[in-house]
Amino acid sequence: MRDDKYQITKKAQYLNLLLLKDELQHFDRVLSEAVSDTESWLSKLRATRSVFLALSNVKDAADKIQIQGTIEFVTKTRTLRKDLLFAKHFRNRGIGHLNDTLLKRAVQWSPQIFYDLSKDNENFKLVEAQRAIIESCINSYIDKDGIQKIFGTEMDLMYPPNAKQFYSYLSVLIKEAIDWLAKASEIIFGFINHHTDEEIQELAAIAGQTNFNLNEEAEFSYSLEEHRLNVAKSLEALEELGTDPTVLKFMREKFEI
Repeated sequence: MRDDKYQITKKAQYLNLLLLKDELQHFDRVLSEAVSDTESWLSKLRATRSVFLALSNVKDAADKIQIQGTIEFVTKTRTLRKDLLFAKHFRNRGIGHLNDTLLKRAVQWSPQIFYDLSKDNENFKLVEAQRAIIESCINSYIDKDGIQKIFGTEMDLMYPPNAKQFYSYLSVLIKEAIDWLAKASEIIFGFINHHTDEEIQELAAIAGQTNFNLNEEAEFSYSLEEHRLNVAKSLEALEELGTDPTVLKFMREKFEI
């Protein structure tokens, strides 16, 4: 039996978009908070790296999920795919895994991480390490002439004009992605059929077949008779364990056993 009947693919797509939108909204709030001390600065830097992972996943979703929308939505999708190329670069160099070459450039770029006077200051090293990775991801996104593709120059987040320019850009990018996710999830949600109480037996049987070996095909077969037999056996086992007769009666009526 094909999974189309249960809309597994479409529901999975909606789940993906829903989670991504929630993540971006969370990071948007964190990144908008004022920096008042070392801990809040470190929190912002952590969120900066993490948000690019979420943005990269949005890029994957925009590339892979086929969504039938208006011409305006299609145009926004194409624009977003282009705008998120930087997020893909950032993810591949400094989040999904830490690129060895980028790590070495970060060390070269930020010698202050290894100040002798600060060698026992863990927070200082963490802040400078996070900043070094972020700046190295930004500054390595260059064109064929070695010019930073977005800002046109190397960025240093300790230089206020650079920090303001970068975080203003990031805020706009996040909001663009959130807007797209909201519309995309709304479109997909409109095609999803939500199940009723009457359909729960079949869906429970399908849920019971879930194979968590991701290298194997999923199973979507259903037999009402076989399902009732399995439920009856389960109820017999519960009865032997001394389950409350009232509960068993309710379950038998519910599942028509």
